[in-house]
Amino acid sequence: MNKDILNKIINITLIVLLIVNCFLNITFITFISLVLSATLLVFLFIKENPDDIEKIEVLKVEKKDKPEEKPEKKDDNEEHEEVPLINFPKNIDEKEFAKEMFLLYRKIQTDFMEFNYEELQEELGLTIWRQFEHQLKHLEETGNQSVRTNIDLQKIQTMSFVQEKDNYIAVVNLSVLEDKYMKKREEEFRLTSNKVRYESCYSLTFINNHRKKIARKCTNCGEKLQGNPTNCPICDERLLEATDKWLLTDIKLLGSHTYKK
Repeated sequence: MNKDILNKIINITLIVLLIVNCFLNITFITFISLVLSATLLVFLFIKENPDDIEKIEVLKVEKKDKPEEKPEKKDDNEEHEEVPLINFPKNIDEKEFAKEMFLLYRKIQTDFMEFNYEELQEELGLTIWRQFEHQLKHLEETGNQSVRTNIDLQKIQTMSFVQEKDNYIAVVNLSVLEDKYMKKREEEFRLTSNKVRYESCYSLTFINNHRKKIARKCTNCGEKLQGNPTNCPICDERLLEATDKWLLTDIKLLGSHTYKK
């Protein structure tokens, strides 16, 4: 037990009692009784809690001696990185690739608007080509036209770029501002003030055969091929070996809303 602390407690108690005696003018016997009672209470407290004061002192020392923990510094790349870094092949420039994919998207939309079947067939994979072809025929039957004009790039980001056998497969997120609406084919284009401008975001999947070679056999139906056709003459399967162009194989609309300046 720390004697200095005990003496301080007793002295403080006596001072308090003396002040009380001065104000209340109690008798000497009563004063002595209060002193004894206070002293007894102090000893009872110390007996029940003998190490409390020493523990407090130890804790204070430990707190001072404990080194301050510095927050871990995050790498700037981790804080600002939105998607994993893409490892492009050495022969492909990332910025040029992104620009090429945007221009291909814009050309596909223009060819679709103008019912350019031949161009679309050269720009699309077989599955999505059949979807586009079905939509175009339906528009022709109803006399309608799907208009896409003033397509401006907002943001483009390559989400993945992988090599699968002889093909490159890339997934790109594309955000554009575009005027899009339906109209009758015989109608004139709307005035600019009447156009509905949208901000649209798409997920696009492209494929490219980076090892162009002559296809000898259709991978879909097994038909033996002569020359170097782009499509199988029997089943119309797209022959990726016959072209080294990028083809759009899938398009998904992630979101679209009216653009307000």
